[in-house]
Amino acid sequence: MRATRIARIKEYTMARLEHDIAALTALLGPTQVISDPSQLIWYRLDGLRPSRGYRDRQRLGVTPRCVVRPRSTAEVQALVQWANAQQVALVPYGGGTGLMGGAMADGESVLIDFRDMARILAIRRDDRQAVVQSGVVLGTLEEALRAEGLTLGHDPWTLGIAMVGGAISTDGMGYRGGQYGSMGEQVLGLEVVLPQGEILRTRAVPKSSTGPDLTQLFIGAEGVFGIITEATLHVFPAPEARVLLAVAFPAFAQGLAAVQEMAAVGLRPALLELDEDYPAPMAGSRATVDEAHTTLYLGCEGFQELVAAQRARALAICLRHGGKDLGETTAREFWEERHRIAERFQQDRFRNLPRGILDSRPEASFDYIHVALPASLVLTYRERALALCRARDLTVTQCGIWTRPELFSMALHNPSGDREILADTIDALLTFVQDMGGSMEYCHGVGVRLAHLLPRELGVGVHLLRGLKRMLDPNSVLNPGKLALGPEVS
Repeated sequence: MRATRIARIKEYTMARLEHDIAALTALLGPTQVISDPSQLIWYRLDGLRPSRGYRDRQRLGVTPRCVVRPRSTAEVQALVQWANAQQVALVPYGGGTGLMGGAMADGESVLIDFRDMARILAIRRDDRQAVVQSGVVLGTLEEALRAEGLTLGHDPWTLGIAMVGGAISTDGMGYRGGQYGSMGEQVLGLEVVLPQGEILRTRAVPKSSTGPDLTQLFIGAEGVFGIITEATLHVFPAPEARVLLAVAFPAFAQGLAAVQEMAAVGLRPALLELDEDYPAPMAGSRATVDEAHTTLYLGCEGFQELVAAQRARALAICLRHGGKDLGETTAREFWEERHRIAERFQQDRFRNLPRGILDSRPEASFDYIHVALPASLVLTYRERALALCRARDLTVTQCGIWTRPELFSMALHNPSGDREILADTIDALLTFVQDMGGSMEYCHGVGVRLAHLLPRELGVGVHLLRGLKRMLDPNSVLNPGKLALGPEVS
C-alpha cells in the first residue's frame, strides 16, 4: 500500500516538473532552461561545503528542480510572475562562491543563473560610474574599467568568479576595502524586480534626502526582498601609483597597535591585512601563541604624492611598534597570490562535482569567523576565543584583522571531525561577539549558515524584516529560508 502511494507521489512530481519545464521553456526559450541532470550537478551547492561546521548537513548538495537563465529584466519579471502563480520558489545564483549558503537551492525550487545577464551597459568616465547587469563578473568589469583609466575598487578573493549581483546581495568586502569600502558602499542605484513582479528603479545619485534610501533595502539582503537585475556603481580613478609593504611583528598585539595608530591619524591604506599564522602542529602537540608569526600587509594607492606620504607614515608607525620591514618582494608575493584561493576553489568544483564529490576536505574539519566589534575590545575577544578553542581541542590556524582594526577574523581546524563540536564552538564565538556589542559577520552575509543566530543579532529588528517579507513577498517565492525568512518562520 505504502509503495503504491510513493509511486503515485513520484508520478505526480514528475508530471508537475514536466509541466513547469514546458511553461518555463515557453517563457524563455529551450536554450535558457536546464533540466538535464548532467548539467544540474553544477548547481548543487555554492561555497558552503560539508567540511564546515554547518549542522543541517542533509541540505547540502541538493539538486534544484531546474535552472533558468534569463537574458533581460523583462524575462526576470516574467519568471517572478510565473513563480507567484505556481507557488514555486526562486533562488538567485551568481558565481556560486557565497560561503553561507545564500544561493543554495532545494529540490523544489527553481534556480536563476545570471550568467546571460552579463552586459556592461555604460561606463561614464566623467561621472565615475558603471552601469551593469547583475551577471557581470567582477574581474571582467575591472578589466573594462582599466581600459577607461578607472578601477572598480571592490577586490574580493573571488574577483574572477563572483558577479555584481551576488557581491551586492552579500555586501561583500575585498582586499582594497580599506580605501574603497564594501561592495554595497559603491552602489549608487539599482534596478530590482520585486517579489510580485513590479520593477523598482532607484535614482543613481551619491546623496538624496527624500526619505529612507530604498537602495539600501536590497544591499546585503540576499535576494529575499527583490532580485537585482541592474546596478549603477560608483567607480574610481585608476591609481597613479601603488606601493606594497610587508612588516613582521613580534606579536599580534603590537601589529594591532600599529593598525590602531594608523586609524587614529586618519591613514587608510587600500590594502590592510594583519595575519597571525600558527604553524601546523605536530601529531599529539598543539601550536601556541608564542609560536605564531604575525605579518602586516599594506597597500597604498592613489596619486603619487599621497602614496609617498602614506608609505612613509605607515612604515614609521610600524617600526615604532616593533615591526620589521620584510621588503617589497614579500609584499608583492602576497599581492599577486591574493586571488589564487579562488582558482583552487574552481578547480575543486570542476574536478569533484562530476564525480559526485561535494568537498575535497574531510567533513566538519574546519571553519572560520569574520566578526566586527569595537577596536578596543579586539584583544579581549581574541584571548577569550583562543581559550575556548583550546578547551574544546580545536586548533586555531590563523587570527587576523582585515581593512580596519574593528574587523577580526579567525580560522579553526577540527581534528576530531565532530560536527556538533565545531558548530557549537562557532556559535559560542559568534554569541561572544554579540554580547560584547559586536556583529557576527562583516563580509559574507547570513544565508542559511548563520540564520539561526540572526534573531539574536537583530533583536526586535528581525520582526521588521519578517514584516517586510510578508508585505513584499506574501507567497514567499524569493529565496525563502535565507536571512531567517521563509514561510516556516513566524
